[in-house]
Amino acid sequence: MIVLGLKCYSHDTGAAILSDHEGTLKVVAISEARLNRRKHSFSYPLMSIAYCLAGLGLNHLDEVDLICIDRHMEEWPDKDSQFGYNKALKRYHPRYDDNHRWNYLIEQSIKFDRTKCRLINHIDAHAASAYYASPYEEAAVLIAEGGTGIYYGQNKNLKIIDRIGYFSDTYQNGKKLARRRDHFVNSSFFYDKISAHLGYDIFGAGQTMALAGFAHQFPLKALIEIDQQRYDDFIINHDKTVFGMKNIPTFEGRNTEKLIDNPWISLAYQAQITLEEDVFHLARLARKKTGANKICLAGGAALNCIINKKLIESRMFEEIFVQPAASDEGIALGCALFGYYSNGGNADYQMSHAYLGIKNEPQTLSKVVDKWRLKATKTSNQEVSHLLAEGKIIGRVADESEYGPRALGNRSILADPRPSNMKHRLNTEIKRRESFRPFAPSCLEDKIPDYFHSPVKSPFMVVAGTVDKNSRHKVNTVVHSDGSCRVQTVNKEQNIGYYQLIEAFGQLTGCPVLTNTSFNDRDEPIVETYEDAVSCFLRTGLDAVYCDGFLVQTTENTKKLSREQNLKNTVDRINMEYTDLIDRFCDLSVYVNLANALIEKE
Repeated sequence: MIVLGLKCYSHDTGAAILSDHEGTLKVVAISEARLNRRKHSFSYPLMSIAYCLAGLGLNHLDEVDLICIDRHMEEWPDKDSQFGYNKALKRYHPRYDDNHRWNYLIEQSIKFDRTKCRLINHIDAHAASAYYASPYEEAAVLIAEGGTGIYYGQNKNLKIIDRIGYFSDTYQNGKKLARRRDHFVNSSFFYDKISAHLGYDIFGAGQTMALAGFAHQFPLKALIEIDQQRYDDFIINHDKTVFGMKNIPTFEGRNTEKLIDNPWISLAYQAQITLEEDVFHLARLARKKTGANKICLAGGAALNCIINKKLIESRMFEEIFVQPAASDEGIALGCALFGYYSNGGNADYQMSHAYLGIKNEPQTLSKVVDKWRLKATKTSNQEVSHLLAEGKIIGRVADESEYGPRALGNRSILADPRPSNMKHRLNTEIKRRESFRPFAPSCLEDKIPDYFHSPVKSPFMVVAGTVDKNSRHKVNTVVHSDGSCRVQTVNKEQNIGYYQLIEAFGQLTGCPVLTNTSFNDRDEPIVETYEDAVSCFLRTGLDAVYCDGFLVQTTENTKKLSREQNLKNTVDRINMEYTDLIDRFCDLSVYVNLANALIEKE
């Protein structure tokens, strides 16, 4: 059975495909943002579909047995469209790449066999992405994001206990309510509102969590009155608190360094603590209502590594599993897994690693090198280790890409964690972001106790740890203000190439740890291809790129382009690719007729 899962609506669109052809599940998954270079992309995932088909050696959509599509609403408006004919009539000013008209045209003209299509509730997809990817036969499943869900998973079956959000059917204690409960302002929305007051958009949760880490430096004060009566069983209602925030100031300065001040830190800390309280409330309900001693987490809140650490340390559950693409990036995988197992699939799947992308074609590297007049030299992990130890900052592209928002070595920028100035260099010269943002350490799994206190192994970088006080001077770059870190544990089974690089660096320096941050420029997604990597290299302060055994560096003849021209070239290339994909996957007559009809209606 071959199942294609799609996240088409709203942000973080993408695709995932799985096949049980050889008795085990082969999975390929990617977010559209990685391919169209638009962060948190809203675009219909045409590029992701093509990528996933190629990953299984397929050419046509009719080779897929089942197509499972994320559904945000109980009933789609305007004749079964997620985007809506009426919305398509309006000329929206695109936010990010949010273009309802274009998405509507693709949705209506794409050559799906509609009898093969199944709509999957958004929260159900989250639950499937966590439980079916976990190593557990029995577990509670908790979804905490814009919607909320508690599920009971047993023997590849998922049972809804509680569910609310996105205008979906509401369930409570395993029963569908006759009257739909309204979607209240929940924990995730509240956290987003605080992030907005700090000057960030809806994707600023990471910055808010980072700011909260400075709380120990300030006398904290409660700037917001948190509603203590916000709990109604599994429903959490922050309406009263949010409506009472009208007088709370909003950070409007351009210099984000000024956020390191009492009022803003207090605000971030209140958001973090409140979210922790809410997640713990839901976790206690999940434990009580399911009786399970293991739990799987998904939804945006599941990426809050501080909460995950505290939940583990509470010993409320014996074990915890957080899927690396726990946010909406993982919805496509959840749709595919839900469709597979609910349609009789019985092959085992455990997400032992997150490398669900496909390798770059080796011959493409020479083309990219020639295009930009670079040089590529065959090299080794030992030679790269020497460069890192000399203070060089190097991007790494290797093997299959990681699924989810965290770079786990194969699409990472790497640096020596020891120098006291490396954090500043990375934040200002490379990432061009706030200086207070922390970096993650990648450490050999068997060396973790020498440097970090981590409650569990964390190959997906979803659980916070603490840097040992006696070792902090050895890994200056990865120590956050409060002594915490978001550690990635690396072993041979999950990523032999990355393990050997860290091992070589450890043998050279005595420190088996590398500073790891995502390979991207400010306001762009993580790189996917050699072309993306080189483009990022040429407009940042990176010293070199390590591409599958080759060290790529500049020469005297290397093309010089402005950042703006570089980005324009990328946009032009992506537009051409989308044009080709429309021709490949869509019924052009339907597409053209609908487009003309929309123009006539204006």
